[in-house]
Amino acid sequence: MSTFKEICFTPAEFSSLAKIEKSFIPALEEGGILKTIKRRVGNVDRKMIPLVEAQNYFRHLREVVESGRHGDQIVAALEAKEARLAAIADGTGATAAGPAFSAETPIEVIAAATGFVPLAPMHKVQMFYNVKGGTGKSTLTAQYVMRAAMMGYRVLALDLDGQGHLTVNLDILDAHERPTIYDVLINDLPIADSIMNVAPCLDLIPANLGLCNIEIPLNNKTRREYRLSEAIRKIADQYDIIVSDTNPAASILNGSMLVAASKVNVVCATNPLSFHGMSLVMATIEEMEKEFDRSLNVTIVPNLYDNREVISQEVLGELRSQFPDHCTRSVMNRSADINEATKRRTTVFDVNSRGMGATDVNALTEELLFS
Repeated sequence: MSTFKEICFTPAEFSSLAKIEKSFIPALEEGGILKTIKRRVGNVDRKMIPLVEAQNYFRHLREVVESGRHGDQIVAALEAKEARLAAIADGTGATAAGPAFSAETPIEVIAAATGFVPLAPMHKVQMFYNVKGGTGKSTLTAQYVMRAAMMGYRVLALDLDGQGHLTVNLDILDAHERPTIYDVLINDLPIADSIMNVAPCLDLIPANLGLCNIEIPLNNKTRREYRLSEAIRKIADQYDIIVSDTNPAASILNGSMLVAASKVNVVCATNPLSFHGMSLVMATIEEMEKEFDRSLNVTIVPNLYDNREVISQEVLGELRSQFPDHCTRSVMNRSADINEATKRRTTVFDVNSRGMGATDVNALTEELLFS
């Protein structure tokens, strides 16, 4: 059983992640943009792309675009791409303009213009939140941070739930021996000393049962609501995105994370009880915004959806009707692949990269990163 840090992609899987044609991979290898290895699979040696090489590819494209190198060529290629898509939509695709490439066009320009470039996330500090348990919040947080790390982002996952389910999902089984955010906020441990690496580009501040006892000592601290945000600011420059999984309660620790975050992803299972609590959750967030004079980007993620169940359809309809400005376009369907990934403590892309679970995680990740 492989873990997330050991994952490798077949050329077909990588081309799907990068949104490029599989036939383009040899050109990327020749240009030194992508490196492959040979791995024994059964009785056959197969070409594979290790996780770290996939991350390096995405980071390289991002640097090219953000630095402005070859800017005119990339813009021209993107405009040609948009023109072709518009022509196809109008039914005139046969006469659409071809790509603005020549034999001298750098290979990274072609990759940036034809594939996927993970630019800077819209919101650096995010949290997954709900005062109700059983919504699939921890599982979704784990899949989200692993998918973001696959894109080459430097990710810090922060587990604020004493149950430590995010920690277990990231294959850390000795969290009882490690420092947590309790030691940072209560015992004044430097936050950098609580961070551990779990995979390339993915760090974690773990949680254990000791975190369940944080409320009383935290309540007695001065500036209790600001201690977490002040700690996060000390290491924020080291990461592209910081994502926390919170405990299912209206706790002081969760309130501290609401102060620290700029984006709140409220995970709502598509069942009646989870939907019933949404008004309380949204009211809690609004009160916090008023008290601390903050404006948060609040997103509601419909989770565990089953289109065979009428009740799931009704709850999804009500979510989109009552919270039209907050509900995501992406919907997380109930998926055996995600359950299997949780069991293996790895990403759903390692279980079935073409399945519905991987498709849903991919769509949701891009939506939460870039909107």
